[in-house]
Amino acid sequence: MSNQITTAFVQQYSNNVQMLSQQKGSLLRSAVDVETVVGKNAFFDQVGSALAVKRTTRHADTPQMDKIIVH
Repeated sequence: MSNQITTAFVQQYSNNVQMLSQQKGSLLRSAVDVETVVGKNAFFDQVGSALAVKRTTRHADTPQMDKIIVH
């Protein structure tokens, strides 16, 4: 199996995710606030921030990202 990811594969995956998100309701819908945006700009409260971690290899595991709590 090739380790190369083609543009067609990326586009097909994106299309699949978009279609599934439109067809299925979110399991977390009741856990979030849904706000409609009217106008050009919208502002949302920030929950926390995370520091960037440099990627050193292509197929490595994703590192644990602990969120910093904003007080």
